[in-house]
Amino acid sequence: MRMSKIAALLSTLFAVGIAHAQAPAQPATARFAAPEEAQPVPGARPLDLKAIDALRGDGLFYFSGTRMVNLRAADRPQGDRYPVTETTSDLGIGAFNPNIDVQNFVRDGERRAIGHPSFAVPAADGTVQLIYNAAHPLRLAVSVKGYDVSGLKVADFLRTAENYTRPEAAKTNGARFPAGSVAYLASARFVDDVLMLPRRESFTGAANVKQMVANFSKDTPFCLAYEDRDGATPYALHFRGTGTKGKTELYRAKSGTMFCARASEQPVAEGTWEERTVGGTRAIVLSFGANVDPLDTGVTPAEREAALIAFIEPTKGAPGVRPGKLYRAGVRLVDFQYRFNSTAATAIQTALGAP
Repeated sequence: MRMSKIAALLSTLFAVGIAHAQAPAQPATARFAAPEEAQPVPGARPLDLKAIDALRGDGLFYFSGTRMVNLRAADRPQGDRYPVTETTSDLGIGAFNPNIDVQNFVRDGERRAIGHPSFAVPAADGTVQLIYNAAHPLRLAVSVKGYDVSGLKVADFLRTAENYTRPEAAKTNGARFPAGSVAYLASARFVDDVLMLPRRESFTGAANVKQMVANFSKDTPFCLAYEDRDGATPYALHFRGTGTKGKTELYRAKSGTMFCARASEQPVAEGTWEERTVGGTRAIVLSFGANVDPLDTGVTPAEREAALIAFIEPTKGAPGVRPGKLYRAGVRLVDFQYRFNSTAATAIQTALGAP
């Protein structure tokens, strides 16, 4: 067996989204609606503030279960920016974008840890840019809406990124916020197109993007990740075309197999692929038609509008093409979670019995 085919077969074992053992559904035909804007809890009273105001003083607090993250700006700016400090009791969780699975962004072929933000730069429109990895900046634009929540139930504000009640809300036993409590709804967008790798990287067997396309253009397809839910459609993908762009064909993936395999002889959907250079790094970026639910391609509800599946080619560190995502500049990442000022955060800690 030729080595390229061996690599392709091995890669499917480790690739993101080996087909789950379930009967795949037919793909939907309607376009999937954009996520709605987050609405405040009834009774929350809007406050007139800018994003930087939420970071001043004691700063802004975010809860991951019973663990807390604090993002705080310095009292005085350095030129046009405020130094910020982020402290957390939950390793790897930050005040913003804990709702997406990212570990490193890739710049000039090198993985760079996102880490904690270094600076906050206020903008004229009231938003703030958080600057991560200042030597090779990753920029996140954040808008914040503040609400006086004094007297309202703590449990109503413990929400997931997808707007479900958090399990720990049941521990609050009807506790209410004291006077001076403020909750924030935030909206975040990447300022630039950026390639991201997940916390757990997967192996594709391809040394570079050209080989990636070649390996999965023949007999062996690539199984895309998908959200395991009612009505899910696992897909097996084939690349078509050569050069720097072409089409993709999506087949229903066969369930219960060790290696990725087609469950149908004819494709059920199609899309396009394009070789792109983003931030000095090469990647194959996928796009699909309106009848393909992004959740069936490895994109989560939080990033449905913002992210495209990308096969990224780092040239430094661990070699080989890795599945990741391209986050598009200026597109909102969905997040229904609240952040809080120090008064509200203390009330939450007390209600949850957290340290």
